[in-house]
Amino acid sequence: MTRTQDGSELLTGPGAGGLLRSAVGNSGGALHSWQLDHVDHRPGRSTKALFRTMVSWPELDGAGAPAREELFGASAHIGEREKNLYVAEQTLVMTDGDINVRVWRYPHDPWLPMLPLVCYPDVVGRTLHELGVSIGDPTMQIAIDVVSYRPGRRAVLRVAQGSGAVYLKVMQPHRSGEIVDRHQRLLAAGVPVPEVIAHHNGLVVLQELPGRPLARAVVDEGVDACRGEDLVALLDRLPASLYPLPLRPPWTDSVDFYAGIVASSMPSLGPRLDALVRSIREGLTALEQRMDMRPHDVVHGDFYEAQVFVQEGRVVGLLDIDTVGPGRRADDLACLLAHLSVLADYGNAGRIDKAMQSRVERAISTWQAVFDQRVDPTELALRSAGVVLSLATGPHRQQETAWEAATEAIVRVAEQWVDIARAAERSRPEQPGLPGSTAARWVGPAGHHPVPTGQQPLTAGQQPLASRPPLSPVDRQGPGAMTSNDSSRPGDGDVRADTPGDDSPTQERSISSIVPN
Repeated sequence: MTRTQDGSELLTGPGAGGLLRSAVGNSGGALHSWQLDHVDHRPGRSTKALFRTMVSWPELDGAGAPAREELFGASAHIGEREKNLYVAEQTLVMTDGDINVRVWRYPHDPWLPMLPLVCYPDVVGRTLHELGVSIGDPTMQIAIDVVSYRPGRRAVLRVAQGSGAVYLKVMQPHRSGEIVDRHQRLLAAGVPVPEVIAHHNGLVVLQELPGRPLARAVVDEGVDACRGEDLVALLDRLPASLYPLPLRPPWTDSVDFYAGIVASSMPSLGPRLDALVRSIREGLTALEQRMDMRPHDVVHGDFYEAQVFVQEGRVVGLLDIDTVGPGRRADDLACLLAHLSVLADYGNAGRIDKAMQSRVERAISTWQAVFDQRVDPTELALRSAGVVLSLATGPHRQQETAWEAATEAIVRVAEQWVDIARAAERSRPEQPGLPGSTAARWVGPAGHHPVPTGQQPLTAGQQPLASRPPLSPVDRQGPGAMTSNDSSRPGDGDVRADTPGDDSPTQERSISSIVPN
């Protein structure tokens, strides 16, 4: 096997084919083709990858049977040991003395022991029956949509029978108890999170929420999808009783880590990434000189448009509360603005039409004005830049076509937020106690750079964002009628980058996919 620092070269390069061929052959199959679908990279420590393959199984299907699509996961570890490994019997471990690689066939993920028990209609029916869960009409066939699958981390599935449906969150078993507790505490406080119907050994069954994701509503309705004040109020309803939970470090704490991942795949962006990280760091350090930057709030921890459900202009649901804990409100609000700003950039690549892009940009500008009244405008923009930088790891991880252009475009969006932060700081009132800056806004028309109100563009001669291909979801069709269902996904099924030292729960980043491939 190829020597690497963390397995990334091995699992993303041509050598991965040999690993897969050995794993398939060991199981009695023949590998015809393979494609890297997704990679999680912890530099210097470990790499997990998901592969889409075409495999034939002569002993099962007959010698002349056509090849079928299969998903295979692989994990390589150097410098950190495998943690929380639950079921390893149906995995193959290969080593050359320096690096260990574990390969498994979906759904036999060694970290997710409940996954094989919920992936197929006949099996999931028995599993839910044993848990006392009734979905809908028992005479109807059960349908399964796999919203997301993160090797070794989690899977989210939507299971429907007739008009009834539930969501299944499969995770490492040691995590499910705390997730159930958080749901129950939030529901008791009046926060509209999904009700927990049942749970067992890393499987949590959740009730389906009403409405539809803000991710889709904001594209269709723009600012009319909901009020910015209601988004702030939703977060402010998070109960103080959750403040003693583990601290939620802001995304900006890990900007060096994200920049390092991006630079490792695109060295040409190194100088710009260095400047971006320096600007964010120096900007936040300057803020500490004039304001209290300690974590005073209970935060969601991953608050963006796929996590919020709306109906008739009202906020009716909140998803993915795994990361709730103490933090700063600016981080939650910045997370939403950051995701939306990259989503708006879809219009520059033709992913969404200009009318959609204009609606998203108007929502960003309108909601940003509301958020600026709740948190410091400079902090909001700097935190937004940090979240956008975390999203820049996605194109390579998701193995997009032309991922280099996609990555550069996201870096450009982060640079825009730094410019907005500078403009907000320049226009800040000198006298304490006066209202905060309202000069720097993310504004249209669609496709144009954000320009501070009443000022010239932030950088003379600044060019528009580079066109880029759309980000595609990791959730593509696979075995067992594996399909994505972005319109109703429960928020946990996105593709993101692990932060350093964060084992559980993971902080990972993606942009919600709101347009069918």
